[in-house]
Amino acid sequence: MFHKSNDFSLESQGVPNELYVNFKRTAYSKVKEGVKSSLSDFKNDPGQFEFRSAKAIWINSKVKKLFYSSVLFDNQLMKKVNHLKSHGVDYYSLDGKALICFKKMDERGRISGFYSKRFKEIMSGNIIHYSKVMLDNLYEMGINKPLPIYYIGHILDKTGNSLSDIRLVHYNNGGVAYEVSLEEIFKPNLFNLNGADLLDEIKVTSKRKNHNKKTGN
Repeated sequence: MFHKSNDFSLESQGVPNELYVNFKRTAYSKVKEGVKSSLSDFKNDPGQFEFRSAKAIWINSKVKKLFYSSVLFDNQLMKKVNHLKSHGVDYYSLDGKALICFKKMDERGRISGFYSKRFKEIMSGNIIHYSKVMLDNLYEMGINKPLPIYYIGHILDKTGNSLSDIRLVHYNNGGVAYEVSLEEIFKPNLFNLNGADLLDEIKVTSKRKNHNKKTGN
């Protein structure tokens, strides 16, 4: 089940729709490319990735490099995405409205480190303590308040040998407040097979509201 409350969407944070769509497309593409390349590396040299968390770290590193390389070659994203780092964690500020973080994720929308004290604070909406360097960078960007954090997670199947899903997730009040499958959004269908750029999430409008418009009530 996916939670898509507009109260917690990136657009609700003030991210313009055109930027949001471009960001989603780029993130999805680079996560998919990074995971595919990494799985090939694991197959070719399994011994190199035997120690704990090696595969997750390798995938995440590739994804972040591919994503930020794409940002640097995209005029819109280059102006709107800033790379930040705090206590060894990479964040990407999106238009100064939200922070994006790439992580491994499970089928329940839980990222790696889910049970850590730091993550529990994030889930509860508490203020996260960033490094001085990151705080200084945010200050230089004119940001003086905590930004909501959104995670883009790659989910592998049970065998760990193929990509199952890519999700955009935000946590609040101790749980998942917003969760969207980018795999579903970008799945080929009758609308986008011919290149039509219909990548927005479907918005449902009230039938009663539409009926009232027609009748003038």
